[in-house]
Amino acid sequence: MSVSSVSTSTVSSILQNTVSRLQTQLTTTSTEASTGLLADIGLTLGENSGQDITLHQQMSDLNAISSSNQLVTAQLDTAYNALTNLQSSTESMVSQLVTGQSTTPGTSGAAALQQAASGALSSFTSTMNSESGGQYVFGGINTGVAPVASYSQTPASAAQTAVDNAFQATFGFATTSPSVSTITATQMTNFLSTQFAAQFTGSNWTSNWSSASSTAQSNRIGVNETVPTSISANQSAFQDTAQALVMVSEFGGLNLNASAYSALMTSASSVMNSANNGLIGAAATVGNMQNQVTNANSAISLQQNTLNTQINNKEAVNSYQVATEVSNISTQLQTAYSLTSQIHKLSLVNFL
Repeated sequence: MSVSSVSTSTVSSILQNTVSRLQTQLTTTSTEASTGLLADIGLTLGENSGQDITLHQQMSDLNAISSSNQLVTAQLDTAYNALTNLQSSTESMVSQLVTGQSTTPGTSGAAALQQAASGALSSFTSTMNSESGGQYVFGGINTGVAPVASYSQTPASAAQTAVDNAFQATFGFATTSPSVSTITATQMTNFLSTQFAAQFTGSNWTSNWSSASSTAQSNRIGVNETVPTSISANQSAFQDTAQALVMVSEFGGLNLNASAYSALMTSASSVMNSANNGLIGAAATVGNMQNQVTNANSAISLQQNTLNTQINNKEAVNSYQVATEVSNISTQLQTAYSLTSQIHKLSLVNFL
């Protein structure tokens, strides 16, 4: 009969391999115990890991849309608040212009109305240049440039120069001329509805007033939903607002006779009413956009919940089972450590 011999070196090597394997298993199971998810999806799921990857890609897409929608919501909120403020201002001016129709030109009442219009015009420009997240909300797709230029400035703005030139070309004298008092009501009404009104539309508007794009900004707010998410400063409501305010601020302090001044107030009141109605419509449009984004966010939330359930079904581990495995592996590892230590103590010297 022969006796096989096993060296301590061989046994030690086997135990070292066992310790290494148990340490790897302990790391994996400890990770799963702390996260509640599989530590190595590819190794555990095998060929089914492709489905899991697809679920994660869909979740990443939804998360990106959700983050984008937060920015869109902030921009729409800024636009809606700006429109609300503008509409409130136009309502106030409408009331003042109605009173202005019976105001005598050159009086303190007329001066106060002119100052109110000048202040409202300055506020209009500031409001139209509202920003959110570094983007101008009324710029259309041209979000990097302030959409509306200031009217009153030194030297005179392009818009102010164009208005003065239109007045000079129509009446044959400047606004500072004593001949202003000879302008009739009919002449004033015709000027305001033709040469003057033309300064607030078409190429005159885009050249002298607006740097905005007429193309609305669009955003993907859902998996299969892309919608307009802005309105442009080139809409008629804003053009009408500027037109009415310039009428009063530019001509309300001139040496007009009573009939021409009344015609001015009547025209300004009519245009301001149109502006007010347009701003109400613009606010409703933005409100509808806000509702679309809110509904899209609700749909995204439901989709995220569904995907989370599907992902957890594939990746979630049994917490009780994993905790038991951690305990068992820890026990085995301690045993292996103990055996390794004892083998290392074996020496012929101890038996001599």
